[in-house]
Amino acid sequence: MALLAGETAATAAQETSDRTTTYPTTTVAKNTGPQAAGPRSVARPRLDGLDVLRGAAVGAVLLGHSWPGVFQGAGIIGVIAFFVLSGYLITNVLLRDIEQHRRIRYGRFYAHRAFRLVPALVSFLGVYAIVELSTDVLGDRSKGIVGYTVLAGLAYLKDLPLPFDVSMAIGPLWTLAVEEQFYLIWPALLVLALRRNRQGRLIGWSAAVAVFLMAVSVLAMLVFAPQLHSLVYALPTTWGLGLIIGSALRLYRIHVFGWLAGRYVRLVALLGSAAVLAALAFFPKANETPAFFFAGGPLAMAAAAVLVALAASRTRPMPAWTRPLQLLGTISYAAYLWNYVVILWLNGGSTADLPPLVAVSAIAATLLIAVISWHTVERLGRIARIRFDAYYARRRATSP
Repeated sequence: MALLAGETAATAAQETSDRTTTYPTTTVAKNTGPQAAGPRSVARPRLDGLDVLRGAAVGAVLLGHSWPGVFQGAGIIGVIAFFVLSGYLITNVLLRDIEQHRRIRYGRFYAHRAFRLVPALVSFLGVYAIVELSTDVLGDRSKGIVGYTVLAGLAYLKDLPLPFDVSMAIGPLWTLAVEEQFYLIWPALLVLALRRNRQGRLIGWSAAVAVFLMAVSVLAMLVFAPQLHSLVYALPTTWGLGLIIGSALRLYRIHVFGWLAGRYVRLVALLGSAAVLAALAFFPKANETPAFFFAGGPLAMAAAAVLVALAASRTRPMPAWTRPLQLLGTISYAAYLWNYVVILWLNGGSTADLPPLVAVSAIAATLLIAVISWHTVERLGRIARIRFDAYYARRRATSP
């Protein structure tokens, strides 16, 4: 994802790989538009609490993939956490651009997204194509769908109904598609809302539209085609509310952080939100149950938003015992990309009835591949981004 993708992987914002994060200290004044926001920002250290949250989210996805009979709701809980976190971070990046440069630099924004996401995605799809064309482990070569699968993955189309079949190997890429489609729409809407000081209306209408479309699609599924629950599950409107909630959290974070200022309030909020998400991880048939679409999902989004707010407002370093989750959060994107297909390859093309040895081996292999990805192809993306920024700065300095 962006999670996430995450990211996930669930997720994919610039802060995922930055050593420092800049947080704007101003807001756009009424009737002044984003042009009035001056570049008054302060740098603060990378928030390791967000890495812990990423690690917990991708950990939930790994549990859901490896023991689906037990952790029936864990996968979508992890994805929802990635969506909320991604909405928060992407809106932070956009607001920072507006505050520092009085506009969104769209070219730089989308270039950064590409440098972060594309190298690992291309390597994943490339290895998938080589393995399937040479060995046909999943039967995709025989079905003639390897090319279609690569196309759907690269074009971020896995969340939409397609006129051709694709491999189950890229099933988790639907979350990345949802996030990328959000990135195409949200920046322009945010700028328009800020210019007119209509942020509240933007959040309200966006949430209302997302909920309405989700309700319509779920009800249509129940009435006309109950067997299409997997299609409805992956639609961008089904869980898009999480991205909107994360964006709202960033827009109104001063108020939210104020609500969570007390020590005991923070403790109760942490334990309560974690307990809600842990309980929902065992929700039976979460990917096809209307009760989860209408109640469990929004509840998980609210709990995830509380955890994001707690992590983003924390001023002290995280405890040492959270270090493994921080490290897992760092490599969460590649772990999310690879885990499902690794399970398929190790278990003969099936994710059902995984032997314990296969499940554990798949997690170990996933983590190894994710570490390699972080230090190779993803590192190349980070280097390319640095060089791009240097070129961008030189070009700005020499332009009239």
